[in-house]
Amino acid sequence: MEENILEQCACYFRKNKAYLRMFMEMKKKYMKYGKLSGKICLENLSETECKALGAVFGKSLLPGDFTFSISQLQAALNETKYCDIEVEKLVEKYFEERILSNSQKKEEKTESNKMFWEMFLNEAIDRFGAEARGVLWLRVVWEQRRYGYQLIVKEREKSENIIKDMLMEVCRALEYLADGNGKKGVRLAVLGAKITKNPHYFDRQNAAGRLLINALSFIYNTEEPKGQEEVLALYYLSGIYTDDISSYTTCYGIHFYEGDREHEAYWHFIEKGEKYVLTLSNLSRLTRAGSSRKKVFIIENQMVFSQVCEEIRGEEYSVMCTSGQLKTASLFLIDMLVKSDCELYYCGDIDPEGIEIADRVMARNSANIFLWRMTVEDYYRSISDEKLTEKRLKKLDKIANIQLRKLSEVLKIEKKAGYQEHLIDLMVRDIRIKSFSEEL
Repeated sequence: MEENILEQCACYFRKNKAYLRMFMEMKKKYMKYGKLSGKICLENLSETECKALGAVFGKSLLPGDFTFSISQLQAALNETKYCDIEVEKLVEKYFEERILSNSQKKEEKTESNKMFWEMFLNEAIDRFGAEARGVLWLRVVWEQRRYGYQLIVKEREKSENIIKDMLMEVCRALEYLADGNGKKGVRLAVLGAKITKNPHYFDRQNAAGRLLINALSFIYNTEEPKGQEEVLALYYLSGIYTDDISSYTTCYGIHFYEGDREHEAYWHFIEKGEKYVLTLSNLSRLTRAGSSRKKVFIIENQMVFSQVCEEIRGEEYSVMCTSGQLKTASLFLIDMLVKSDCELYYCGDIDPEGIEIADRVMARNSANIFLWRMTVEDYYRSISDEKLTEKRLKKLDKIANIQLRKLSEVLKIEKKAGYQEHLIDLMVRDIRIKSFSEEL
C-alpha cells in the first residue's frame, strides 16, 4: 500500500512539467551531499511554475526567484494524503532510480572494478596458468593502470561480457606466439583467423588489435607505439607480419645471407653494381647482413643516395638509404649490420627533421654507429637560403645526442637549412678513402 501511495505521489508531480526543475535541483543536492537537507533555490520562476509550486506550498508566488527548504516541502507533503512519504524517497521514485552521491558512486565503481579484475584474473589463471604472458600482462594493467587500462575501462562500459571475451582472445594470441609460432612468423590476418576465425579481429583499428599492441608493448618492455612504423617494429619483434611491403630500405653493396649461404639474388645485384630494394618481408627471411669492408654508409636523402651510387658504381663499397623518415625495414637492417660488427656512418640533411632522424639512429646506443658529415663545418658547407620557421626549430629542443645538440644550437642562430646535395663530392671521397682506413 505504501509503495502505491509513493507511486501516485511521484506520478502527480511527473504529470506537470512545472515541477521538473524543482526535482532536478533536489537530485543535484542529493548527489552532492548524499542526503537531502538545507535549502533549494529556483531562479526566474515562470508563471506556470509559480502556480504549480504555490499549490504545493500553499502560498501565492510571483515570477522571480524562490527559495524553500526541504523541511518546508516535507511539511507541505504532511498536510496532504501523502503525509507518510519522505522527500528523499519521493525524489528517487520521481526519477525511477536509486540516487547515489558522487562519493557513493565512486566507492561503488571502485568496488565493482576490483571485483571485475579479481574474478577475471582468476578465470585467466585457471585457463592459461599464473605465469602465462597474458596473465602477467593483465596483472600489470590492473595494478599499474598501464598497457591498455583506459581502453579496457572504455570497452567495459559498453559491454562487460564482450571485453572479457576480447581479453581472453588477446591472451590466447599471446600464448600462440609464445608456443614458437612467433619465431616462425605469422601474418596478422592469419593470427586473427586462427584465434577467433575472424582474420580482421586484431586489425589495429579494432579494440582487440589495440589491446594486442598494448600487451606486446608490455612483453617486450617498450613504450606503447604511436606511429605506424613503431607498430610495425613491435609486430616484427613479436613475429607478426602485416603490411610488410610498404616498409622498405634501399641498398648498394650490402651482402645478405640465408643461414650460412649468401643470398644469390642480392649477390647478383652487387656483381652488376646495381642498387636493390628490400622490404620488411624480404628481411624477415634473412639471417645475416654484412659488408666486405665492414663499413656501411647510411644516407637519408634518396636523390643523394642515387647520385653517390652512380659515382661509385662497380666499386666494392656498402651504402644504404633510409628515404627520409626511418622505416622499420631500415632500423632492422641497421641492427643486423651492427650484429655483424659493421661500422655504420649516418649522414642526413642538416635541418630540424634531418637532425631528428639522426638522433633516432644514434639512440640505438651502439658503439658501432657514428655521425657522418653532420658537423658544424659541414653545416656551413651545405647551408641554403631556406629560412627555418620557429615551429620547425622547436623540434630541436628534444635532441638528445651531444654532437647533434651542438649542431642544433647553430641552426637556431642561423635559422637556415643545410642539405646533403652540397656535400656529395665530399661524401663520395669519404666512402672511397675511409672504407680502407681505421677511422672516418
